[in-house]
Amino acid sequence: MVQFDNQYRQIKIKVVYYGPAVGGKTTCLQHIHRITDPERRTKLYSLNTASDRTLFFDLLSLNLGRIRGFRLTLQLYTVPGQVQYDATRRTVLAGADGVVFVADSQLHQRKANAESLENLWQNMAANGLDRQIMPLVLQYNKRDLEDIQTVEEMDAALNTEQRPAFETVAINGDGVLDAFAAIAERSLAAVADKLGVGTNPQAVERLQQQMRIAIQPFMKQGAEPPPADDVEAMSPAQGADQSEVLSEEMLVAEAVRANVAMTDLNIRLDNLSRQLQRKVRVMGNISDFGAAVSNERDPAKVLRLLITSAIRLLQLQGASVLIVPGSGLLREAVVHGFTKDPLLNSKDETGPSVIARLLEAKKPELVAPGNENDEESVLLSVVEKSGFASAAAIPLVTQDKVVGLLTAYGDNERAILDEDDVQLATVLASTAAMGYANAIAWKQMQEFSKGLEATVEERTAELRRTLAESRCLTTDLAEKNSLLDNAYRELEALDEVKNELINRLSLDLRTPVTSLSTAAKILQREKDVRGDKTERLVTVIHDEAEKLLEIIQSICQASVLGCGARDLKRDPVPAQDLFRKAIAPLRDLAKERQVKVHVLIPSGLESISCEPDSSEAALRAVIKNGIEFNRPGGEVKLEVRRVMRGEEPWLHFRVADTGTGISDRDLPRVCEPFYQGDDSEAGKRHGIGLGLAIAKRVMENHGGSITITSNPTDGTEIVMAIPQTED
Repeated sequence: MVQFDNQYRQIKIKVVYYGPAVGGKTTCLQHIHRITDPERRTKLYSLNTASDRTLFFDLLSLNLGRIRGFRLTLQLYTVPGQVQYDATRRTVLAGADGVVFVADSQLHQRKANAESLENLWQNMAANGLDRQIMPLVLQYNKRDLEDIQTVEEMDAALNTEQRPAFETVAINGDGVLDAFAAIAERSLAAVADKLGVGTNPQAVERLQQQMRIAIQPFMKQGAEPPPADDVEAMSPAQGADQSEVLSEEMLVAEAVRANVAMTDLNIRLDNLSRQLQRKVRVMGNISDFGAAVSNERDPAKVLRLLITSAIRLLQLQGASVLIVPGSGLLREAVVHGFTKDPLLNSKDETGPSVIARLLEAKKPELVAPGNENDEESVLLSVVEKSGFASAAAIPLVTQDKVVGLLTAYGDNERAILDEDDVQLATVLASTAAMGYANAIAWKQMQEFSKGLEATVEERTAELRRTLAESRCLTTDLAEKNSLLDNAYRELEALDEVKNELINRLSLDLRTPVTSLSTAAKILQREKDVRGDKTERLVTVIHDEAEKLLEIIQSICQASVLGCGARDLKRDPVPAQDLFRKAIAPLRDLAKERQVKVHVLIPSGLESISCEPDSSEAALRAVIKNGIEFNRPGGEVKLEVRRVMRGEEPWLHFRVADTGTGISDRDLPRVCEPFYQGDDSEAGKRHGIGLGLAIAKRVMENHGGSITITSNPTDGTEIVMAIPQTED
């Protein structure tokens, strides 16, 4: 028999946990209560007996949607397992919609399990419950203990009807929610069948889907041991004699009924208290909303206030405010949760949008599961295809004129929208409609008053625009002149570099070319040149060719001097590849000069943000200087360090050598193009003097810097620093 509560429009689905004494029934309900209601908004009640304080029954309520406009409420009960409490068990079992039989898996509990199951069949018969159609699942509890029966043994003894069975450990919650979900779905289907909904498979499937969605978030949660005050107990005096408490079977039955009624009353009081608190909060929010809307003069802001307040108060996942402009066609003014309103942009069989007819009635419409009306079924289908579970459409009516429509959508993460939600949305919509109309009237009045000054303001605006355009042109011209001046100066500097490069090349190329030509003529003229002379001539050709190659490389690298930071394209470059490509061409030179090159890279440095070709050229130029201006047996060390400048990461490339060093007189000028210092101090000239100039330009293009310190006795240290955040 389905339990109806017409006062609160509820349908109560009753599930009873049955089984032998100390089998785990109470622990199962305590676990379910902790997991599904962590904030303890509902209470878990118990009635303890006088002799051993065994749990008498527990009650848990869970909101699961609606059937035919009635809210579904799931109630869970346990019964005492002791033999002497059979009248209590029979009373609690009355009106059950589903049963969970909790069996003890321990070997010595075989007989107790069988007797309790037989007692269940007897009490079901006494209450007029058909065991063949009663939803029932089994829990094989205490699977974590030793000396327990196998699942096959327990199935053979208890599950001859092949009901769903679950292995559980109630003390830590293993399997408890799985069994709970199974009995909840089956009990819901049985109740739906009793109410005549079972003839519609789609409706039953929708209800079961709502049940799964409500339970699913709790399936993977763990549980802490229950606190000592988790159960609100109602027990008789501790010293009472057992025979005195339960001397009469009917007395016990009446006591159970009285406690059930008291528990139900407590639940109603709790619900009423929560409803009153919510209504107080809602009324306060409505008052604040009305004050905000009445003071607003912008119609668009009124609509935004409406949708934000509706989303917050109704906990919506989607909403929109539709307005009726001069064309008379609805359009979205504000949306949330989607780009196009599902109801507005869906057509019915007649062609217009399914929401158009809602405007004609000028009354709110609730679209939620459980309504059997054909028209509402069409609307529900549109809502569900859009990914929502329920919806409401509330016209914005002022002075008997519809100015718009508020649509509200709820998905499966919240409870189905109900009549209370529609009432709240209606209050918001009517308040917003009045504010919207007032804002439009105010705006029209403002526009009318501004029309008297329109001509003067228009002329003034034209003059201001002309003045602003003149200023912009002046500023733009000044900026372009500045850019032209900078470009001209850069071209002059590059022209000087070009001329100097040509002069240097004409001098530097003359000697190796002359030597190559002389050696070639000797080899061509003297056919029978002795071996040692041939070897010397070949050596001359090789050495002079190396000089030519070095000069050509310097010419190629000189192109970097003409590049600016805007031409730079930074990419993540593998650190090992960058250093290998920079140092590999210098190995023969280092071997020839008897100089060792060391590279120290911090662990974890996988890549460097830089322009690879120019960075490679800069590193090679600095390391090459360290090799060329070094002593035999000396060394050049490249050390890479990570540093932080404020919150920005940087890399320092420190190149230190043990060479001749740089004099204090030459140090300020070593980064100038072609500057090679005093030959008497530097020894022999090397290259054309572009290495450090190239390195400096590359670092500046990267937004970095180069620092040079030197001592004639300790060598030279050059630190090249570049940021590692992308521009």
